[in-house]
Amino acid sequence: MKLAAIDLNLLVALDAIFTERNVTRAAAQIGRSQPATSHALNRARELFRDPLLVRLHGGLELTARARVIAPQIHRLLRELGAVFDANQEFEPQTLESVSIGATDYVGFLLLPHVLCKLRELTPGLSVRIRNLEGPDALEPLNAGLLDVALGTFPHVRAGLRGKVLFQDRFVCLQRKQARTRARMTPERFAALGHVLVTSPAAGQGPVDYALAKHGLSRTIVAYVPHFLVAPSIVAATDLVLTTGERIARRVAPELGLDTFPCPVPLDPFAVSMIWHPRTETDSAGVWLRSIIEQTSQEHFQAEFARKTPGAAMDRRKSAAKHRRS
Repeated sequence: MKLAAIDLNLLVALDAIFTERNVTRAAAQIGRSQPATSHALNRARELFRDPLLVRLHGGLELTARARVIAPQIHRLLRELGAVFDANQEFEPQTLESVSIGATDYVGFLLLPHVLCKLRELTPGLSVRIRNLEGPDALEPLNAGLLDVALGTFPHVRAGLRGKVLFQDRFVCLQRKQARTRARMTPERFAALGHVLVTSPAAGQGPVDYALAKHGLSRTIVAYVPHFLVAPSIVAATDLVLTTGERIARRVAPELGLDTFPCPVPLDPFAVSMIWHPRTETDSAGVWLRSIIEQTSQEHFQAEFARKTPGAAMDRRKSAAKHRRS
């Protein structure tokens, strides 16, 4: 096939259709009429000799062929855009859309602040958010479907770029009526029924490894894939949940839950921003990552530093030295 015979606008329309899976919304995204966008889909079907999208369960689904070419087309268009942007000063107002992948933990805590900042700087920007979970959470990033991924990822493929945005501590949640006045020892803690946030529903978490050092194991009654579902389960049962302190502080008062330190020591965990090296110097990617990092610093990094025991000790030493002087 001769590349000279291919209309680049056809690929632009097809990329929007693949993303939206709706011709009308795709037309609005690229600023074309619905009939013109529908015509572009028909031309693409002829070009690729494949239906590309089929109607299932009341919506449009990508065919096997479309699932292969969709990330390739998206990546090519982004790389082509970078070529034209290379010698021009980047203006955020010209950016039409960004794609952010996030775990529900980050979606709950950080994304509202990020979206507020993006709306302030670029009111016309369309932000597409994709939920990330499971061992293949970063595959959409590898495939070129995301500009950036946000979350805690135990296994990051070599070659991907990353930066820690903030840290959080583990605390435990339990329904007030289920709490005992007895001191929570590792043995009492292990004997409780537990909720574990994990995806897929298998395996162990940091709590299990910490308990194992004491020769203990716990009974996991419920495996759930989402951080925000687990507290509601705890509120309706006598189970206990170990989760991030930031989420615990937000949900505990509303659900009538008690928060208490985990009786076995657990290291803090990091929330990171991951991106593909292909967008390392992309002006839009650099700008988006700077906004996310700045927003994270404003809302989380300073707060964690204030609450870190070491930081508090340093402040006390500094205050004592100041008094002596």
